[in-house]
Amino acid sequence: MGLIKAAIQAVGGNLRDQYLEFFTCDSLGQEVLLRRGAKVMRNGSNKGDAEIISNGSKIAVPEGTALILVDNGRVVDFTTEAGMYTWDTSSAPSCFGASGFLDGVKKSCGDIWNRIKAGGEALTQQRVYFVNMLEMVDNKFGTASPLPYDDPTYRGIYIRMNGTFSFKIVDPVTFFKNIAGNVSGDYRRDELMGKNGQPGQAKAEFLMYLGEALNKMGAGGEDVQYNRLQSQQVKLAKYMNEVLDEDWLQGRGMIVEKVAVMSVTPDDESRKRIQDMDDGLMFGNNPQMAAGYQIKGSVDAMKTAAGNQAGAGNAMMGVGLVGGFNGSAMNPGNQGMAFLQQQQMMQQQQQMQQQAAAPAAAAGWTCSCGQGGNQGKFCANCGSPKPADPGTWACSCGQSGNTGKFCANCGAPKPADAAGWTCSKCGKTGNTGKFCGECGQPQG
Repeated sequence: MGLIKAAIQAVGGNLRDQYLEFFTCDSLGQEVLLRRGAKVMRNGSNKGDAEIISNGSKIAVPEGTALILVDNGRVVDFTTEAGMYTWDTSSAPSCFGASGFLDGVKKSCGDIWNRIKAGGEALTQQRVYFVNMLEMVDNKFGTASPLPYDDPTYRGIYIRMNGTFSFKIVDPVTFFKNIAGNVSGDYRRDELMGKNGQPGQAKAEFLMYLGEALNKMGAGGEDVQYNRLQSQQVKLAKYMNEVLDEDWLQGRGMIVEKVAVMSVTPDDESRKRIQDMDDGLMFGNNPQMAAGYQIKGSVDAMKTAAGNQAGAGNAMMGVGLVGGFNGSAMNPGNQGMAFLQQQQMMQQQQQMQQQAAAPAAAAGWTCSCGQGGNQGKFCANCGSPKPADPGTWACSCGQSGNTGKFCANCGAPKPADAAGWTCSKCGKTGNTGKFCGECGQPQG
């Protein structure tokens, strides 16, 4: 009886499995990474074995989804393109398939005997899986301890970071084989990334390799200053994929799509170092600002001393202000004031040097008629020619003020009578007597 019952069950089960199935999947959203496909029956119902897919069955693949076909635990085919597909490699042939009813019945007879030997159960398993290939966003991350960062300006500092990143499955077969496996239902994101402040393996790896990616962003790499990391999301995602390539892309079929840095905070020691360096750069480029900063510090110290219950005098002595009032060079206030005074004196000296360097000719020359400030070769009042400078001589070409043996204008040699004196009124040279031989002007 047991054999007959098994035979009846096998025959009935085999015939029920001849109906063609239709498989599809709604959007997997942001939480489901992989889902086993379920049969969709519009008219009537298929009560056959859930692990059997009849040859010729239809499968609709939505956008943003990959399809994986599994036969007896082995991936036999997959696609990442949306559309309608037909199952054509089933190990359980259908009498309603493309080969026709009669041919399908002949092929099904062999399967009936296999079921009888297994107590009425099909010795095969065929499944459809849909893999989510959408960008999985809003995966929060934060560094529990400060990470070293080789800043191009501040050198070795330590920073804390927090933000979000997104990932994407780009190799569905690798993801299925190495991560999700032949699950009976859904494989969800929190199984991979963790939840409730407890990072899963994948997120722990992301945080572990974040420091290595930051090394490529700092000095010697992209030379990105720590406070500009928030604007370098594309580069940071690129370097994260480089360091995660073996663990994520090759091992899980996933990549990092984007990294959004929400905040970058130096630790206390690094923050103090950054502030000190900023002050040094600012005051080094502006000495007056440095002096003002010193004076401000002295004023603040005086205010603090005035409110000290132990007495302003004692408090000021404690900060060295009394010595400052007596002219102590060690007092910050005195140093600031002295610096400002020194700057003012230097400015005044520069002005005096500029005035002294002004051309002497700017004052002009004074004619014998009393007209001063003349700039040209003749007096602006009486028209008398400009007197030659002592020790100079005038050439016949009209060039006066020559001091050498040749004229600076025409190159003529100095005349022999030029040893005499030159009239200061008419400019005649070579006078030897007490009066000018041209105008009678006395020598003087």
